[in-house]
Amino acid sequence: MQKQNLKDANSKRSIWPRLVTFAFVLAVATIAISLLPRGFSEDTSLIGKGTNVLLLVHDSNILQSADTMAAMNEIRDEYAGRLEFIVADIQTPPGKAFAGRNGFQPVALVFFSANGENLQTLYTPQTGASLRQELNRVFGY
Repeated sequence: MQKQNLKDANSKRSIWPRLVTFAFVLAVATIAISLLPRGFSEDTSLIGKGTNVLLLVHDSNILQSADTMAAMNEIRDEYAGRLEFIVADIQTPPGKAFAGRNGFQPVALVFFSANGENLQTLYTPQTGASLRQELNRVFGY
């Protein structure tokens, strides 16, 4: 008799606490995902299509490459709409082919004009401030 009462009590419990918990977990997961950094385009065909391009020849095995990518990420919202940020990852076949075809070494930071002309290539470490300064100088922003 006592087991029957426990079974009835468990079946009568409200589902609302579970739904509220599920909704809370879902909301937290959605917020966490929205805070993740956006990725960079790897579409090198955008070069010469009417928008200035800043391209990084990225190698995840080189710390300087990760630092330069962080600097690009730091300033990219300031240049949205005026500049495309592209990464050619040499760990992927398309990125490796692009770098080889154009003679770029890993960690190259290449400034392309809207018509696709290579205006400048840097191999020096960059910070957000130094990159902002170079973009303003090269592209006249």
